Amino acid sequence: MKFIFVLLFPILMAETCSQNNEQNKDISFTYETMTRGSRANYTLNKEEIKAVKNLGTETKASAKMTAKDWDNLIEKMKEIDVPNINQLKPPSDKRTFDGAAHAILTIKIGDKVYTSNSFDHGNPPSQLKSLVKAILRLGETVE
Repeated sequence: MKFIFVLLFPILMAETCSQNNEQNKDISFTYETMTRGSRANYTLNKEEIKAVKNLGTETKASAKMTAKDWDNLIEKMKEIDVPNINQLKPPSDKRTFDGAAHAILTIKIGDKVYTSNSFDHGNPPSQLKSLVKAILRLGETVE
């Protein structure tokens, strides 16, 4: 019995790791800001970081995602109750009178899409702050 376990254990572990890697490939983050005159969109997945700025005179840029940065994003995502990000209350409302750009965070995991409520760019709900900061840091390095 031990012999069979010793033979099957590495196979089971390899399969589990493979499934985790597949799940991480099906995750993407989109951070979008908008105001009357401008718009920015950062989309990050395991493969790359894409940045699109300004409507009409769009500038597009992309860069490869490093394994270290991706793992950091996944760790920050794990700190959040992702299915309930639409219930988080924004700490301020400057966006309602053009005092700040609107921002929305979208997390896609497989076929499921989770979208936050609109919040002031630069002032996300406290539960999202760490992840948003990491997304912006990566997105702004591509511009």
